[in-house]
Amino acid sequence: MKKKAFGLSTAFLILLTGTRAVSYGAALFVSGQNPRGTRPSAQIARLDSIPRSVSFREVRGRGLLVTTWINSAGPFTFAIDTGAGATILSPRVATEAGVSVREGSGPSIAGLSGAVVSAHDAVIQTLAVGDPQNYLPAKVDVIVTSGLPRDLDGLLDPNDAFGPFGYVIDLPRQELSAFDPVRLPLSIHVQPRDGAVVAWLREGNSHRPFVRLDTGERALIDTGSSLGFVVRDLAGGAARTRGSAVHDVGGSVSARRAAPRTIAIGSLVLRNIPTDVVSGAAIDAPVMLGLNALRPFRLRFDPLHRLIEIAPVEDAYGHY
Repeated sequence: MKKKAFGLSTAFLILLTGTRAVSYGAALFVSGQNPRGTRPSAQIARLDSIPRSVSFREVRGRGLLVTTWINSAGPFTFAIDTGAGATILSPRVATEAGVSVREGSGPSIAGLSGAVVSAHDAVIQTLAVGDPQNYLPAKVDVIVTSGLPRDLDGLLDPNDAFGPFGYVIDLPRQELSAFDPVRLPLSIHVQPRDGAVVAWLREGNSHRPFVRLDTGERALIDTGSSLGFVVRDLAGGAARTRGSAVHDVGGSVSARRAAPRTIAIGSLVLRNIPTDVVSGAAIDAPVMLGLNALRPFRLRFDPLHRLIEIAPVEDAYGHY
């Protein structure tokens, strides 16, 4: 029986260098003419102020979409993906934006399915969202790959794109914004009403945002996934139960909806979370919290103090 398309999951992108696999992160960009952390002086001059807030839209199966300009070319459609581990461009974007693609063999990337897709290291000059002049302090190193869906121009990793700034993904209000973590830091001692501030856990050199669950598990906060609370099938049950195909970079996995779960992240208790069990995923695929679990919340990321705030959003009347 043909399986129905269930959504998109772009999490768990990895870099394969020779026979060694490591998470995307600082270790990815250790060579070349523009080391990670440097950027053209023309861009530095534009980054005296915090970038303006922008709106995004959610499209089923494609995620949180934001209008983006690369090297002043565009507009392009990028998905805001906290689980990507790097900002990723399609070859079309790279060509139209005049992106400098490095010669020689580049990295390979894989999604939840573990299917490997070739890619190339590249360097951009500027990145803007919302309008062509709303520049972000993006790291100049990016990845170019043909493994993205045809109707998606790229993945915007906010951990890369906002540089030293903290950032906020307000899911109910569909707004992406930045803040200065020096002036407005998160604090583990200041907890939001009905929410939580928790440690931003990292794995190896990766800056992808993990949080600790009350079960002791680490869960990846992945706005690139359209699923809910995602766990890998350890018993092979998905093979016997009708599931749906979840497409990621280079392949797909099978997902089946399980009984809702209740978990806690710090003082925040999430009850009756939509829970998805995936089969066919790589053996080291992480537990994830996707959009179906995160949709009621405003997510605030403080890279300086390595803290994450997860809080419900109040309306004008003080109601959630």
